[in-house]
Amino acid sequence: MSRNLRIEQFLPAVTLVTRPLPGSADFPVTAAMVTGRRHRVVVDTLIRPADMARFAGATLVVYTHFDWDHCWGTGAFPGVPVLGHRMTRERLTAPEAAAFLEEMRAKNPADFEGSRIIPPDITFGDRLTIDAGGLTLELHHLPGHTADSAVVHVPELGLLLAGDAVEAPLPTLSEPGHIQVWARALRTWARAGLRHVVPGHGRPGGPELLEANAEYIERVLEAAEDGLAKGLSPAEIAAGLPLTAVIPAEAAAHLPPYYRQQHEANLAAAVVELQAAARGTPPDQAGR
Repeated sequence: MSRNLRIEQFLPAVTLVTRPLPGSADFPVTAAMVTGRRHRVVVDTLIRPADMARFAGATLVVYTHFDWDHCWGTGAFPGVPVLGHRMTRERLTAPEAAAFLEEMRAKNPADFEGSRIIPPDITFGDRLTIDAGGLTLELHHLPGHTADSAVVHVPELGLLLAGDAVEAPLPTLSEPGHIQVWARALRTWARAGLRHVVPGHGRPGGPELLEANAEYIERVLEAAEDGLAKGLSPAEIAAGLPLTAVIPAEAAAHLPPYYRQQHEANLAAAVVELQAAARGTPPDQAGR
C-alpha cells in the first residue's frame, strides 16, 4: 500500500481513500467504499491498483466519470462488475483513452504501475439504483464537469459521493455544454436533505459545498455574460473577476497552483458555452 494514501473511516459504512495526484502533493483525489449487507461498492478507483489495497473484497465498482484519476486503479478488482454512465464507456473505449494512459506511463512508469483502462460492464442513462443490503446507492447523471459525470446518493446516510461534480475550494469547468444545468442541479441537491458531501477533490463537508460550487459557477457565468456583452476577451473577463471576488481571500492565498490556473480556464469555458447557446450550436462548434 502506498505511504501517500490517507485512509479515513468517514462513517461506519463508508471508508474513504485519498491520495495526491502524481507530482501534485497539494491536489488530492478521493475514492470511497460503501459497505452494505449484500454488496461492498467502491466508488472510483483512483490511479493504480495499489491505491485500492484497502478496498479488497469489493463486489461492485462504480465510476463517477471517465477522468484518469478516478478509474485507472480498477485492475485491483478482477472479475468485479463495473458500473458507469454510457458515455463513460464510450470515452474509455475510444482510442484516445489508451493512448493517454501510455503517454502518462511513459513519463512516470512507477506512478502508473498496473494502471489499466477497464470500461463499465453495466451502463445507465439518467439513473441506476443499487440495493447494497440495508443501504441504497442511487447513481444520478449530473453533467457539468464532464458530460458523463454522475453522483452517488446514499439516502439512508444523507450522503452524496459527488465525484468531480463538487470540488473544494472550487469546481473545474472542463467541458462547455452543461455548465448552466450543472449549477441548477447543485442547487437542487443542496435542498435534498443531505448531511454529508464527499467531493472528488478536497475535504468532505455538507450541503454548503454544493451551495459554494453553485455560487461560484453562477458568478463565472454572470461575469462571462457581462464580458461578452462588452466585447471583452476571456483573459479580460478573468481580470475583472479575480479569485478573491469569488472565494474568501484567505482560501485564495493558499490555493494549489492548479486552481489558480483553472479559474481563468473556467471563465473561458463559460464563454464558449454562452457563445454556443447564442449561436444555437454545440460548444465544440462554437470556436472552442
